[in-house]
Amino acid sequence: MRFARSTCFSWCFVLVAWATCASRAAAQGGYTKDVFPDLGLTLERARDYEQVPLQPDEEWSVLHYAEKVPKNPRERRTLRPELFVLWIDWVPDPAALPRTDSGVPGGPNETPTDKKEGRGGSNHDQPDEPAAPLPINTFVRYAEQRLKAYQLVEPEPQKARDGFQVHTVELQELEPSQPEVRGFAYVMEAQHTRTIVLLGFCARADLDKQSKIWRYMGDHLDVADPAAIDLAKLQRKYAHSELRGVDYRVRIRSKLVRGWQAEDTANFIVVYHTPDQPLVRKILNDLEILHDEYEKLFPPAAPIEAVSTVRICRDQGEYRLYGGMPRTAGYWNSATEELVLYDASVQVKGNRPQVDGTFIALYHEAFHQFIHYSTGELPPHSWFNEGTGDYFAGARVSGGKVTRIGPNPWRVRLIKDAVATGAAVPWKDLLRFEQVEYYDPARVSLCYAEGWSLIYFLRTAKIVKARPEWAAILPTYFETLKAAFAEELAALGPDRAKLDGPRFEAGKRARDRALDRAFASVDVAELENAWKDFVRELADD
Repeated sequence: MRFARSTCFSWCFVLVAWATCASRAAAQGGYTKDVFPDLGLTLERARDYEQVPLQPDEEWSVLHYAEKVPKNPRERRTLRPELFVLWIDWVPDPAALPRTDSGVPGGPNETPTDKKEGRGGSNHDQPDEPAAPLPINTFVRYAEQRLKAYQLVEPEPQKARDGFQVHTVELQELEPSQPEVRGFAYVMEAQHTRTIVLLGFCARADLDKQSKIWRYMGDHLDVADPAAIDLAKLQRKYAHSELRGVDYRVRIRSKLVRGWQAEDTANFIVVYHTPDQPLVRKILNDLEILHDEYEKLFPPAAPIEAVSTVRICRDQGEYRLYGGMPRTAGYWNSATEELVLYDASVQVKGNRPQVDGTFIALYHEAFHQFIHYSTGELPPHSWFNEGTGDYFAGARVSGGKVTRIGPNPWRVRLIKDAVATGAAVPWKDLLRFEQVEYYDPARVSLCYAEGWSLIYFLRTAKIVKARPEWAAILPTYFETLKAAFAEELAALGPDRAKLDGPRFEAGKRARDRALDRAFASVDVAELENAWKDFVRELADD
């Protein structure tokens, strides 16, 4: 799976579902002091809360906490309470803004009438453009633009302190969910300087107890001038290293959350929050071995200088808090250039099972990470991209090398059933699916299984190796994709090639050119029939 995440809060937030909660005293275990010199913040944290890492591209939140998961299932809450610390620097509004009749600058929802290209409007020479959102310089402005599913209840002023005006405010969902979510904000605002906000969310039934915790933390929050991070100390760690990307590695290490550690390899920096050292060691080892395999089959368009981040979450709950989707064991986020997974293995009589979800996810997502750089940051068609990721998910690594690549155990049964019942997606459609079509919820599982089997067939079937035009499909597609994308970007010119819209269209043209050339001399119907015969003979895993 791969996806790009927006730079706002990653959560439309992910609240991990728990069972019904038994009553408990607020802030079990009391409070402990967390000091963040680089932020100038000293926080009295409830001991039953733990810190959660932030997304690398997070713009407003500087700290993220969540209540620890009780070991007793009967004590677990319906929704896991979360707390974000926001840092909002004040910046002036632009000088020229649309204004309301009262003279107050118009809000982000006060945009001109929609006049899309070719529709509406009386001034055809100079059509109106939607007004740019006002800068986020207060919590109210933040709520307007980032918390659109909520309304703010009447704020309650609190005692001013340390140069900050203070108030609290509750947040209610505009359309209540099940269970209903409530929010609470402790807002410290220094006019024309900055705003610090403790923003918590929990189930409505827990708001009374949780808001008392959040209020206490706000009342005891100490704000000072941020101290400079001692980057020199981290730089010295790499003083005699031949590793590339030292500045990037230093930046990643400077943002490590308490309890997280980092290890370096030639092409990766792995950050992890797990005591399972054998797991970490194997991931470090396998990443480099698989990287070599990727490079053999998919030589990059230009030397890859980027260092890749791999994040190993402690468990599924932490993975979900960090943005992992349900029913996944890992993901590659191209926007933040980070591969995220967790220990998804299931212990069987004290041993790791033969089918280890952690490494199936790792080998799949690490391919997405590699191909992102190898193609010049252009994702191939999804059948090629997801299918090849799933192909590598069948790798077996031992003795410092990939010993074999077998069937992906997550896909075999589904594609065999689809072929047997005639439910498979016709190749003429599947091959041209863009990501949104491939990820259609009604067929995404089938597309994944079919994409894997297509790649596995083209890479392993004897009948393919006996037909040169079939054996050439995958290398021709990849080499054409790289060359065509470079040509398309060059035709745009350096300025337009940086814009999302023209770059996206250039990528689509490059994908289509690669597909047309790869299958130019292929009878797709004949190839598809051979694939069906191959799938029917696959052994159930």
